Amino acid sequence: MESETPIAFSGWSLEAQPPGAMAGLDPTTGPTATLRQSLAGDYLLRFTARDAEGREESCQVRVESIVGPPRAICPEDELRTPSNVPLTIEGDGFDDVGVVSYRWAVLDGPGDAALAPRNAPTTVFRAERTGTYRLELTVADADMATHSCVTTVRVVGPPAVFCPDPIEAPTRRPVTLEVRATDDTRIVDVRWELLAQPPESRARVVPGEREGDVYSATLTPDRQGEYVVRFTAIDEDGLEASCELLVIGTPTPPDAICPDVVEVRPLNEATIEGDAEDDGRIVRWRWELIERAEGSEARPPAPADAPTTRFTPDIAGEYRVRLTVRDDDGDEGSCVTLVRAVATEGLRVEMFWDTDGTDMDLHLLRAGGDRWRTNEDCYYVNCIGRGPDWGGPGAEDNPRLDIDNTSGFGPENINIEEPEPGVYRIGVYAYRGTARGATVRVHCGGSTTEPQEIFGPRRIDGTGSTHDFWRVADVRIEAGRRCSIEPVDRVERVQHDGSPFPR
Repeated sequence: MESETPIAFSGWSLEAQPPGAMAGLDPTTGPTATLRQSLAGDYLLRFTARDAEGREESCQVRVESIVGPPRAICPEDELRTPSNVPLTIEGDGFDDVGVVSYRWAVLDGPGDAALAPRNAPTTVFRAERTGTYRLELTVADADMATHSCVTTVRVVGPPAVFCPDPIEAPTRRPVTLEVRATDDTRIVDVRWELLAQPPESRARVVPGEREGDVYSATLTPDRQGEYVVRFTAIDEDGLEASCELLVIGTPTPPDAICPDVVEVRPLNEATIEGDAEDDGRIVRWRWELIERAEGSEARPPAPADAPTTRFTPDIAGEYRVRLTVRDDDGDEGSCVTLVRAVATEGLRVEMFWDTDGTDMDLHLLRAGGDRWRTNEDCYYVNCIGRGPDWGGPGAEDNPRLDIDNTSGFGPENINIEEPEPGVYRIGVYAYRGTARGATVRVHCGGSTTEPQEIFGPRRIDGTGSTHDFWRVADVRIEAGRRCSIEPVDRVERVQHDGSPFPR
């Protein structure tokens, strides 16, 4: 298209077409147009151009349209549907005369699939097994020319979860819960929920690790009864599946709780606090003294039927106190506390014997003293509670007789917190009756439950006008609480009239 002046107009027109045809031109203005033929045959088109001065020129173009095959049209994107849920698939076909038939078919897939109808542009697909299916749509025209297209359908399903049978688990003991979960794609999240639990229970589910297809969690039943746990798995398609586990908390004996060790000085009261854990209710508390230090006559803990008790050891050494609790199922649990009665004094002498109904008396002669049964001697006459003044500043160097036992067994204890340096002598007098075996234990030098020396058992007789006096040992106290013990171990008869006698 050439002109010396500008072109003011150009366009296309359709002058002739086959009988019955309904062809179209688009656009009708401009140098370029598209002809849409509906029938085979000759189409006559004219192109006209006009310049600014009104001069125009035209030319004709003949287009011969021939018959072509049809075109099948399928959805281009992958379709997705849940398992066993119908999916409508819209297909189509195009032909220059007309599509005379449609045919749907399943090319392949992981299982059987249903298509209905199979002979229409639109069909309904349904499959149970998850996976990817390929479907083919074939269209044909009157000349029996055909064309096919393929579309893909992915059948998705929720995860498959498998919970175990009911689990019986003892209370207050953790139990591991394991659930198997699989999916046709990938599990991206899981959720554990405790749906039901016995009254007053504070149990909770703690998620654990995954190993392959197995997911775990931990539950610690704290009350008897049923716990319902729900497990939910969620896949990457957003589908989820759940199952429920039943955990039955079975009764277990209560756990008694008491301190491992309590330390106290002899004749000082120790408070022992007990406790208990149980899946029900504690209905009984029982404290017992199951082991005493040798020679002890300490009374059992009191109160014996409460969570907290008190116990007073009477001599240095180790004692064991047992707490037993019983719950409302009749089950029992126990714990043991070691009570360490620690001799912290600079000098502590303990004496006990093995014969009931007799009276043995403990004596301690001061350093430098030379007469028994005087104020140089600590014994039952002058030393109970507060002993004689032995001359040093304050009362720390004065002796004290803690117990005077007159009916048998003892113990009797004499203590000096900070004894003055020197040599002290220990004696035992058979005041009434005969002891088959009297024993003396000596603690010196500071904190301990074990004596530095043990003397006896020694038979001493307290019958007749003269009675046995057992000179046991000498204890040398030096600066810095150092001490040494020298046995004497000599028995002689002395007057039973309370009169003094030599060292």
